Amino acid sequence: MFDWGDLRYFLELHRTGRLLAVAKRMDTTHATVARHIEQLERGLGTQLFVQHTGGYQLTPAGQALLQHAEAMENTALLAQEELSQSISPLGQVRIGVTEGLGNGFLAQRLGGLLKQYPGLEVELVSVPRFVSITNREADIAITLEQPIADLLISRLLTRYRLGLYASPAYLREAPPLRSREDLNQHAWIGYVDDLLFTQELMFQQSFCRHPQVIFRSTSVSAQQQAARSGVGLAILPHFVGAYDVQLQAVLPELFIERKYWMSTRRELHRSVRLRLVWDYLLGLCEQEQAVLMGGSGAH
Repeated sequence: MFDWGDLRYFLELHRTGRLLAVAKRMDTTHATVARHIEQLERGLGTQLFVQHTGGYQLTPAGQALLQHAEAMENTALLAQEELSQSISPLGQVRIGVTEGLGNGFLAQRLGGLLKQYPGLEVELVSVPRFVSITNREADIAITLEQPIADLLISRLLTRYRLGLYASPAYLREAPPLRSREDLNQHAWIGYVDDLLFTQELMFQQSFCRHPQVIFRSTSVSAQQQAARSGVGLAILPHFVGAYDVQLQAVLPELFIERKYWMSTRRELHRSVRLRLVWDYLLGLCEQEQAVLMGGSGAH
């Protein structure tokens, strides 16, 4: 017979692939993690992982155990959620979101939710990468691609548009910009191609076939700052660029459209506090369509 507590280490090693990563997440040592995995394998009488250069991977026996371990984890999460809601219907909800939407849109619009529900706490994990629901990095994830996983519930949050922006100082000194053909003569700001966390961010060729990119960053906020300083043209969401008084829209008739998807784990979707945040985000994006789609701007 094995210790049920060992399954927590089993799931984390499956998700991260590395002993040190599990140790960090669970605030312990890699030796402790290894010991729990060994105990589990000994209790079951079979090997659950094989180690490769890319990390630990499940054996067929490990794959067979995985669905049962996830089902047990989901039951435990649901029990924890129901117990905490019986004590207090509110509490903490963590939203994982891409940097642009988190910093440029949500951060200044969540105050209404918090005023409406005293006792609700929101953590906004706003980073230039995906935040994982399955790895329990967040309760709600907002991503540029629709996640595909049986244990998740997902839906379209909103569409949004991006356009070209530059500083007035850059535009005064740069070659004329009257049409799409003129874009080839200009300096560009963009992402670091080999560090893109999604192909949805590969959109420069939608505006210019051969852009002369002279500054790259993994951060859209850094790209915005570079555009402000006069480095060149930046592709920014309208909800960021149109409200930056230090930037000017360039060829506003040109734009591209993308989507944000929202997801959560199925067992958490029944949580009162999570549904409050979930429904608020849906309503907020519906109300702010003009901002998200570039229908109105500050200048």
